Formats: sequence, C-alpha cells, structure tokens
Amino acid sequence: MILRKRMPDRLRPAWEAFHAQAQKVEAARRALLGCLPIGRVDPAPVPVGLDLVRDELHAVAKELKAWRVAEVEADWRAVREAVAEAERAIPRALRTATTTRELEELLDAVGEVVEPLDAWADAEQSWLRLRKRTRRWRPKGL
Repeated sequence: MILRKRMPDRLRPAWEAFHAQAQKVEAARRALLGCLPIGRVDPAPVPVGLDLVRDELHAVAKELKAWRVAEVEADWRAVREAVAEAERAIPRALRTATTTRELEELLDAVGEVVEPLDAWADAEQSWLRLRKRTRRWRPKGL
C-alpha cells in the first residue's frame, strides 16, 4: 500500500486554476528578473520584462475567481491585493527603467513589483495543506 496526498476532488478544479495562474505569474516574474543588467550578458531591456509582468497580471486578475473557495479565502484576498499592488508599482518601475542604468535603483523599482507576488507562494502552501492522504493499493511484486 502506498500513502499519497491528493487534493480532494471537490477542490481539484480550483486548485488546478490556482496552479496554472501561479505558474504564469512565476514565469513572468523570472523573466523580469532575468532582464536585470547583472552578469556579463546583455539581458532584454527591463521595460520588456515589466510589460510581460503587466500583461500576465492583467490576464490573471480576470481569472482569479476561478480558485476562490472558502478554504483559501484569506490567501485569495492576499493574492488579489498582491496583484493590484504589483500592477500599481509597474508605472514607477517603467519610469525608473527608462531613466537610469543604476543597478540599485532598478533593483528597488523591480523589487516593488515582484515582492508582493510572494503571496502566491504563501497561497500555494495553504493549498498544499488541504491535500488528504489516500491509499493506493499496489499488487505484490511491483
């Protein structure tokens, strides 16, 4: 017998919606951080990364209700506010990115965009705590 944690069936559609959205946000966040001028390779311009994050956040904001369930309501609200906060920080970050090459200033401006998005990781932990142990029988010899 194998014990494995699985999301309860009634929560699975909401979990899958959350997971898909979280992956989009994380990919955009990584792309933006990859635009910062550190290292020896010239990255894509920071405004390109900010545009990507803005577009993904805008798309995700429209779909947030797909994973709103009572079990993670507090996290849902935190993520909704985090998305709004990150969106509000983008114009300032764009201005900074187009007017300076100072790494410290860019890091601060980009940080104001990406830091609120840590709410997604917190929400994921709440989702994972909802999983239940299920038994799966495995025939002998396998």
